[in-house]
Amino acid sequence: MLYQERNQFDDENEFENYAATEQIIYDPYEKINRKIYIFNDAFDRHFFEHVARAYRYNIPRTLRKGVGNFLNNLSLPISALNSFAQGKVDNGLATFSNFLINSTIGLGGIFNVASEKGILYKNEDFGQTLGHYGRGPGAYLMIPFLGPNSTRDFSGWVVDKSINPVGFNLLEFGGDIDSIPGEYRFGLGVVGAIDSRENLLEIIDDVRIDSFDPYATIRSAYLQKRAVDAKN
Repeated sequence: MLYQERNQFDDENEFENYAATEQIIYDPYEKINRKIYIFNDAFDRHFFEHVARAYRYNIPRTLRKGVGNFLNNLSLPISALNSFAQGKVDNGLATFSNFLINSTIGLGGIFNVASEKGILYKNEDFGQTLGHYGRGPGAYLMIPFLGPNSTRDFSGWVVDKSINPVGFNLLEFGGDIDSIPGEYRFGLGVVGAIDSRENLLEIIDDVRIDSFDPYATIRSAYLQKRAVDAKN
């Protein structure tokens, strides 16, 4: 599966803690969601997982870290906007400060200079903004290629992508929808997906080995994590 960066867990223990937490699950589309999960899982097992492993084993860790830092840095302006939209001014300023410092001193975000200096922040997206103002997660969704989601969070993802210059850029930041050439945006998307999947190799391996129902385990962990994200 292709996993979006905001769906990642910091480590395996975090994933297991979320997966084990009891919660109310609203999954009215479970039958079709499970079919999509089977499709995603087959695509991953037969292709994308191998791409992620090749990326890990052939690219030095230092370079992979730089790529991850660069990709995360690109997301920070949208994250800062969502922080401000939620009234989290301090977090918004810290997020934007990270972007400015890392984009300059950190050579485009390759080096995470701001975090090393203790300027910490929490990533925010429009799904979290909706949750902050009381919008429930809605129905659970399994999106082809993208993986676990919900109606609220998928709507938020579309909004974030729509205003992001490296996304759909419908607001035409830079004076043009294609302020960044399409091939570069596509390339960034592919590299970002590979980077995200590489970070999840151990977690997904453990789910496949240990879980009686991987679909339910992933669903539970995802919904619980997003519920916590929306409250914080």
